[in-house]
Amino acid sequence: MAGVVDTLRRYGETRCEVVGGDGDGGLRRVRRGQRRDWDGAQRRDDDDGPDRRADRDGQHGHGGADDGDDGQRRGQRFDRDVDHGAEHGRAGDVDDEHERGHEHERGHDDDRRRDDGETTSGTTGAVDFCAGEGGILLPGDEVTCTGDLGKKTFLFAICSCSGLTANNSLKTDSFDSNDPNMVPMDGGSVGVNGPYSAASMVDIGGSLWVDGKIQTFNTHEVAQQLKCSDDLTAGSASHVADDLFTEGNLFAQNMTLTIDGDLHIPPNKTNNGAKVLGATIKEQVDVKTPCDCQDLIDVPKIVGGFMQDNDNDALPIAPDELVGLPQPKSVELPCGRYFFTAIDSNSSLDITLTGRTVIAIAGDVQNAGAFHITLGPEAELDLFIAGNANFNNAATIGDPKRPAATRIYVGGSFKFASNFTLGANLYQPNAVFTANNMSEIWGALFVGGLQLASPLVVHYDQAILDLDGCDPPDQGCGDCHDCANPTPACTGDGTCGPCMVDDDCCPPLVCDAGVCKAIIPQ
Repeated sequence: MAGVVDTLRRYGETRCEVVGGDGDGGLRRVRRGQRRDWDGAQRRDDDDGPDRRADRDGQHGHGGADDGDDGQRRGQRFDRDVDHGAEHGRAGDVDDEHERGHEHERGHDDDRRRDDGETTSGTTGAVDFCAGEGGILLPGDEVTCTGDLGKKTFLFAICSCSGLTANNSLKTDSFDSNDPNMVPMDGGSVGVNGPYSAASMVDIGGSLWVDGKIQTFNTHEVAQQLKCSDDLTAGSASHVADDLFTEGNLFAQNMTLTIDGDLHIPPNKTNNGAKVLGATIKEQVDVKTPCDCQDLIDVPKIVGGFMQDNDNDALPIAPDELVGLPQPKSVELPCGRYFFTAIDSNSSLDITLTGRTVIAIAGDVQNAGAFHITLGPEAELDLFIAGNANFNNAATIGDPKRPAATRIYVGGSFKFASNFTLGANLYQPNAVFTANNMSEIWGALFVGGLQLASPLVVHYDQAILDLDGCDPPDQGCGDCHDCANPTPACTGDGTCGPCMVDDDCCPPLVCDAGVCKAIIPQ
């Protein structure tokens, strides 16, 4: 945002005063064209079925300190004393000390609360996870909860750790599942760590961030900003409804590219044919790498932690309960943390969740029959799979009406061979996600790569950014990826605090009254 920002900050309050430049420019960029056409909205209304961060290499840091102490703070989240040799083996005996009192957690919340509303349990944070508040602590971590993990990870509708080639059509938009009207909006952004090529029609209802070259050969629409770290070539009719930032040259013969906002381009680079409705600003441009792929979540370690500390005995349910199933099976899980060695079924498997739940799986998920994970009205799911997941029949996971309630973390690959409904946020940074059978996803994809074998539509749920968490508001940080709402910015003193300007937020988010959002609401 142009201008000089003079900031006065106190805890819980942020005030910014623009004392120079065009103070309205930043807001204009994110307020234009927010509402979207949404072909799938009626179908969703009618269908009720179905740390983590190790030391960074410094290349993607911005806005925070990068000394050794900060690296230690970041690395301690997932520095757990978990025996990796047991992660993919049989379940060990659950320590009775870890299980003490777990059998009383479900259904006795009133007896367990102190006068101040907190619980006496040390396993679920300051407030009771099973009472519908707070978040469940990650194993071996006394600070970070599953909610913190989710809202720090899923910032884009699609984030790819490698280049993306769109050989089939791609469309994104967003909505907020906390809004009962579920109004489709802009905010469904796409981030690519590598070159981006679009041979088919693309309609990105958000911003496009690319750490590499961009080439478009078909109709291409971007509803918010476009940021490119290299040359951009528009070979067909393309439109950016906001500002465009490029570190390279711009090639758009015969005005095949129209930019509604401003063009930001280095002094030694040229615009060859693009039509700019705003101003052309010659300045140095630095495009941040969009996806945090250098500091991956250690999914097997988290699973190993839940193997040692879980609520299986309280139900009870055995760790191998879902292995070698020859006949159809239905399982109902109340609120809790459950560990399974694997899921291996030759028939249909239906898992119904009635409360806020963690499922940790040490091996693979292989299901030959239909597979369904259904969430009750108050249920949430954090699913950690150390191995691979293969669904060879119809599959439904999560709730399309509130995909922020389901977060899936996979150490290997996550594959659908048939029709599927995914109302969830999927993290699989070590493998390419293949979109088959005209895929429509409610939630987000954070993937090692993306192959469009058929058209793909992604509806991003902005509610993921405001999950309940446990991180202290002023915890130590190395960059914005260590922070999340309500204190999403890594400040100059190496602690998390409110954002002041858009650049304080991790890509692609924008700053609004101290918190980072997918789009500033009107």
